[in-house]
Amino acid sequence: MPPPKPFPDRGLPEEVVTKRVEEMLSENMECEKNFGVSYCGPPHPFTRRVLDMALNTTTVTWAKRFFYGTYKMEKEAVRMMGSLLGAPEAVGFITSGGTESNLQAMRIARNLGKKKTPEVVMPSTGHFSFVLGGELFGMKVIRVGWNEDGSPKMDEVEKAINKNTVALICSAPGGGLQRMDPVEEFAEIAEDKDLYLHVDAAFGGFALPFMREMGYDVPPFDFRLPAVSSMTADGHKVGMLPLTCSFCLLRDESYLEGIPIERTAIWTLTSTKNGGLAAAAWALFQHLGIEGYKKHIANVIEVTKMIGRGISEIEGLHLLAEPWLSVLGFSSHKYDMEIVYRELIEKGWGCSFGKDRLTQEDYIRLSLHPSRKKEYAEAFVKAVEEAVSVARMKV
Repeated sequence: MPPPKPFPDRGLPEEVVTKRVEEMLSENMECEKNFGVSYCGPPHPFTRRVLDMALNTTTVTWAKRFFYGTYKMEKEAVRMMGSLLGAPEAVGFITSGGTESNLQAMRIARNLGKKKTPEVVMPSTGHFSFVLGGELFGMKVIRVGWNEDGSPKMDEVEKAINKNTVALICSAPGGGLQRMDPVEEFAEIAEDKDLYLHVDAAFGGFALPFMREMGYDVPPFDFRLPAVSSMTADGHKVGMLPLTCSFCLLRDESYLEGIPIERTAIWTLTSTKNGGLAAAAWALFQHLGIEGYKKHIANVIEVTKMIGRGISEIEGLHLLAEPWLSVLGFSSHKYDMEIVYRELIEKGWGCSFGKDRLTQEDYIRLSLHPSRKKEYAEAFVKAVEEAVSVARMKV
């Protein structure tokens, strides 16, 4: 935290404050070089105009008589996403991000399950938001282990199910290195045990349907599997939408019974939601359509694979998983990856550093935005080569 700062006694002229805002923003990393963080990619330029048009409106249900146009855009955007993901009758909401969407699904599963001590079962590689949900909603979160390839141990999933289980959770794909959980196997178990199944498709929801259209071999993952109850799909990752825009989608209206609006008066976890995001989503879906989205997804796939090839050719580095969508991670058995990371950050190249849960290796992770250009991919690989040269001298 900065040192204590008093509230101003007197206001300053707009031009003075504007200059100070510019100075503060100049401390942010340059967007084009903040290459490996997906939410730092610029949204589609069309959404910026639409966002401004609807900025001072809301989609909260109790105010729909005042902002019916914005409210309608949210609901139509939800319907469009539902159709894309195999459930034209889907209902749901635009939320503040994948975390809120996942929390909303857990809340609904708990309320519909009606267990005194509710439990959910999920892979250990799943998103941290589910652990948070367990804490917030008084649910026990049972996390199963993984196989050598990173896939969850499905025998442990079945063993973990008991009379208190209200839901199964899986990812399509996971956020770490975008490993796909076997959603179809989860769906078979959920159907057999009559359990709620939530699919966290924060990354895949805005990519896999278009990849399927492009001819990729996409395994079953969405509402086309009858046992899937709800899904998360983030528009600000690869969906070209502004921060922060996620969809919490429910198969049909029957699942709304899990939301006690008579006590809360709101449907989601936040109340007065910014209507600009709903307008931006509705407008961009209309503007791009499936064909437009296919072009953006094709670009991010190609840029990701280009970087993967370049990294693989650098002596001493290796990929932790074959990149296939928008995320890749690389490590080394020879060099200190923290040195490589610090060199990249100092040169202005945004990326993440951490430890892979599967291999326990320190690694650098990139999560790429569809707006990223090939020339920046080439420049990033060159920057990695230079950073490795520094790490090599310190071996």
